[in-house]
Amino acid sequence: MSKKRNNADTDKRREQQRVFLNRLAALTSATEGRDQSALDDDLRECGIDPAELRKTAHDRLRRVANHNYSTLDKETPAKLRDFLRQMRPPTPEEEQRKEQAQATSKISDLLSSIRSRIASTFGSPVLPRGSLGYSFRNKKKELTQRDRDLLDSHQSEIDAESDDDNRDDH
Repeated sequence: MSKKRNNADTDKRREQQRVFLNRLAALTSATEGRDQSALDDDLRECGIDPAELRKTAHDRLRRVANHNYSTLDKETPAKLRDFLRQMRPPTPEEEQRKEQAQATSKISDLLSSIRSRIASTFGSPVLPRGSLGYSFRNKKKELTQRDRDLLDSHQSEIDAESDDDNRDDH
């Protein structure tokens, strides 16, 4: 009789775990084919704050994991452990790093667009390394041989163009 009871209890626990894992899979697999921002917009339309939902879901599942596994010295199922790791709310330090990275990215994009507008306005590209303007930029010491060679080659091109223009005028 006790074997039947133990088997029934084991089957019941397995069924509960299967149902729990199916519910967990339903939460995580519903996002296939949609990006995170679209899902967040859908939640906001329903009056649900996505960040608060994530935090609440994480807290509840963490309590379940602690109650059913950690306090009983059992190993937490891999799917639950991965889910908790993915849904963990960011720490203040992580939030700050994320905001700094976004700000840096926005500033870089802004500077890049300003450079490209300036270059298109004046009809010349931003000076690449090895160009004539780069040879003179921030030089406090005597020019290097490479810079002199670059300047000499540009001077010879200018002289050739001016000779061509003088011939065309006559």
